[in-house]
Amino acid sequence: MALPVTGSSSTDERQADIDLVVVGAGAGGMVAALVAALEGLRVVLCEGSQQVGGTTATSAGTLWIPGNRHGAEAGHADSVQAAASYLDALIGPDDGRQLRQAFLESGDAAIAYLEERTDVAFVSAGQHPDYLALPGAAIAGRALAPRPFDGRLLRGAFARIRPPMPEFLLLGGMMVGKADIQALVRRWQSWPAFVASAGLVARYLVDRIRYPRGTRLVMGNALVARLFYSLQRAGVDVRFGWRLRELTVEGGKVRGATFAV
Repeated sequence: MALPVTGSSSTDERQADIDLVVVGAGAGGMVAALVAALEGLRVVLCEGSQQVGGTTATSAGTLWIPGNRHGAEAGHADSVQAAASYLDALIGPDDGRQLRQAFLESGDAAIAYLEERTDVAFVSAGQHPDYLALPGAAIAGRALAPRPFDGRLLRGAFARIRPPMPEFLLLGGMMVGKADIQALVRRWQSWPAFVASAGLVARYLVDRIRYPRGTRLVMGNALVARLFYSLQRAGVDVRFGWRLRELTVEGGKVRGATFAV
């Protein structure tokens, strides 16, 4: 059944029948819209602001996925069973809905789906310990970091990516990730570190000729940009400045939505 989605203002009113309306273009909303579109649904993604990303864009963008293949390929031993023990010790037994077990069992498959069918890509974050030393805790292997993304691929839509926090920027607009820090710190101590650091700065200086900040994106900004780029390639209808006003609920089910634009 198609959902009527209406956007209205004092000068404009638009309506469309779609299968799924997603409210909010953070990482969760973009993944939901992207997967639905890949599975053949007619989707519209509505974002109240003029940029995608939400708090994800200002975060480190690290995912906690026990038993993931990237951690295993990097040589880190981990298991879903150990992670289940850790969560039991941390927050108590599952509440009976089996949502926790579903997350643990499907996390790696979800990552594989996105990497195979979209431009989303991750790498093992290496040593990234669980916060508390409880049964089942791991030192490494569970954390995934987004691979850097070239924002120039977005062309004019690069401005749609919410910028990171100023604390994540060097030289007024250059992003650096965990892997870049060693080279920058040791730039005067070794030739490879100097070359890597010089390459980062040179790329940034060239970027600033055309862009308000560096286009080499890392951490949460890279994840957001990869998702948005994938949405564009999948032809998903993303509407900016659409703020949810009201849901039409009939028989306990959402039958439509109205947005202020």
